[in-house]
Amino acid sequence: MFPLKTTEFEMFDLFELTPDLVCIAGRDGFLKKVNPAVTQKLGYSAEELYARPVSSFIYPGDRDITGQVRSKLLHGEALINFQNRYVRKDGSLVWLEWTSIYIADKEIVFAIAKDITQRKLQEKEIEDKYKKFKSLATHFKKSIEEDRKFFAVELHEELAQLATVVKMDIQWL
Repeated sequence: MFPLKTTEFEMFDLFELTPDLVCIAGRDGFLKKVNPAVTQKLGYSAEELYARPVSSFIYPGDRDITGQVRSKLLHGEALINFQNRYVRKDGSLVWLEWTSIYIADKEIVFAIAKDITQRKLQEKEIEDKYKKFKSLATHFKKSIEEDRKFFAVELHEELAQLATVVKMDIQWL
């Protein structure tokens, strides 16, 4: 069995080479360190990312919930599989799923994210198809009910007319 090596250099290699987005942010809400995956995914340079608060990169519709979750994180609650959207430099959106911890004695947040944009697009497509089929099913059910009522009325009227004719024939006889 090989002994585990935990040198700072090897941790740096892992940080730099992983395809996941890895960030270190300060308690103040500014990024302190990001790996190349972050800059590649969001399209900003590291300097651009460090110059603005993290919240400025979050899609406006997700800022409130992200702020609430961040507050819990800073009070010691680990963040696991939290999903939100970020605005890329080109204006497009990317869905990220975060796992983060707050290291209180260093006042930093260590966060790892995966790009789940494709999964979210597939979920949206499935949801849209479900809504379409549900709408069609409702339409067909309503149509069947209307046809059933129509046939019931027609059948009732036809039988009533036939019964009247038979009654008249019997009276005539």
